[in-house]
Amino acid sequence: MSEMTRTEVRIERLAMALNLELSHGRPGASARVEFHDRPGGRVALLTLRGWIDAVAVRRLTPALADLEKPRIDQLLLDCSAVRHIDYRQLPALVAALARFESRAAGLVVCGLSPYLRDLFRLAGCERSLRCWPSAQELLQSPAEFEPSRERAS
Repeated sequence: MSEMTRTEVRIERLAMALNLELSHGRPGASARVEFHDRPGGRVALLTLRGWIDAVAVRRLTPALADLEKPRIDQLLLDCSAVRHIDYRQLPALVAALARFESRAAGLVVCGLSPYLRDLFRLAGCERSLRCWPSAQELLQSPAEFEPSRERAS
C-alpha cells in the first residue's frame, strides 16, 4: 500500500465584501472593502479605483468611519487601481485615514505609483503615511503587517 502524503493548505477566509460607488459617470471612482479573517486578527482590504475627486473623498470619509465599528486589527488601503487623486483633496483624505488609525486599527497604504506619491508630496501629506508596495504581498505574508515603515517619498 502506498502512503498518502499529507500537505497542509492555509486557507484564508474572506468573511465579507462590500462594493461602494464613490462618484458617478466618467471617469468615476469606486471602492471595494473585503474583510479577511487571519490567525492574527481581522484585516480589512479597502481597494480604491478610478479618479478620486472631492465627491469621492466626501463619500469615502463616512465609509472609513463605518469601518471603525467592526473589530478590525489592520486596514490595508490599496491604491494600485487609482488613476488620479485630486491633490487638493489629499489633506482631507489623509485626515480621515489618521482618524481611523487613531480610533480603530493600524493602517498601511499600498500600491502607490510614483505619480500618486508625487501628488501626496505636493499636498504635503507624504510623512503621514505608512506605505508598502503591494497589498496582496501583505495579505499573503505570514507576518503581522509590520513593514519596514517605508514612507512615500
